[in-house]
Amino acid sequence: MTSLRWTKTLIILSLAMALLFAVACGDDDDDAAAPATTTTTTAPAAADTSGDAMMEEKPTLIFSDLDWPSAQLQNAIVRRILEDGYGYETDAIFGGTVPMMEALRRGDTNITMEIWLPNQQDAFDEAISADTITVIGNSLEDNWQSAFVIPNYTAEANPGLRSVEDLKDPAHMELFITPDSKGKARLINCIPGWECEGVNQTKLVTYGLTEHVELINPGSDSALSAEIRSAFEQNEDVLFHYWGPTVLAHDLQTKLGGYTILEEPPYTDACWDGDQGCEYPTAEVLIVIRTELEGQQDLVDLLTAWDFNAGNQLAVEGYMNETGEDFAASADWFLRNTEEWKSWVTPEALAKVEAALAG
Repeated sequence: MTSLRWTKTLIILSLAMALLFAVACGDDDDDAAAPATTTTTTAPAAADTSGDAMMEEKPTLIFSDLDWPSAQLQNAIVRRILEDGYGYETDAIFGGTVPMMEALRRGDTNITMEIWLPNQQDAFDEAISADTITVIGNSLEDNWQSAFVIPNYTAEANPGLRSVEDLKDPAHMELFITPDSKGKARLINCIPGWECEGVNQTKLVTYGLTEHVELINPGSDSALSAEIRSAFEQNEDVLFHYWGPTVLAHDLQTKLGGYTILEEPPYTDACWDGDQGCEYPTAEVLIVIRTELEGQQDLVDLLTAWDFNAGNQLAVEGYMNETGEDFAASADWFLRNTEEWKSWVTPEALAKVEAALAG
């Protein structure tokens, strides 16, 4: 009986061991198979991520936020469209003409809405030759520039003052002498950091005017505009550098008696490449992107269609000047109250921008 009981015990133990072994082997097999199963199920998801999601990835667009109204307004408008209409993230770096051209060439920024030629011709040509930047189109209409502008009332009172050479006449020079002009005619120069700042210095040397004219730093675009407007409103003689079209140029011409551009020798390429002793050429204002953005077709299509003509420019600049609104709020006003921009965007983008503006 004892032997039989022992035999039964051995059989039961054997069966239990066999069962435990089978379970253990089954667990090992399941564990070994699990990675294969996981790989099989996640592989398609990974493929989807590298397909659709990767296609939706967009670079951050960094704008050269140049230090004058038309450039900053264009940036504010296009950034609103790109963010709300096309899903881009955007940013901007503020600065003058020269440092922002260098920032674009280095890749610190990747879009500039206003490259003024021929002011920036050398740096522009170098960047084009290096295949660093690509021209997308024009942003502004043709713009005039001049280093020597006076009010019409000054010109009418002094019929002998018609050219830069006439500033050598002591009587004409005396019209513009102020306490800070060192006994010379005070010429309010263009904005610090702009190419025209150096051009005007060169012009004075070429014209032999360094003993007759003193260049005065205006400090900023707003300070320059305020000083010019104030002089016209008070009927004061003033000599200044300016350009157009702008709201100020429009107001000077239509509301404040007009202005006279002093004559200089006609522009030629040879003159401009040399001592710059000639009038400024009509400026060409370009939209430029870094070449690595050429593959962003929605961006390229938008900027190719872009047309910030004088009507658009003066409308939004006028609104900003009258209301005191900032650039972002003025950009929203432009998008809500004008129609032309709607032809620059896709129907889908238009719907998204209008929904964002309504919200």
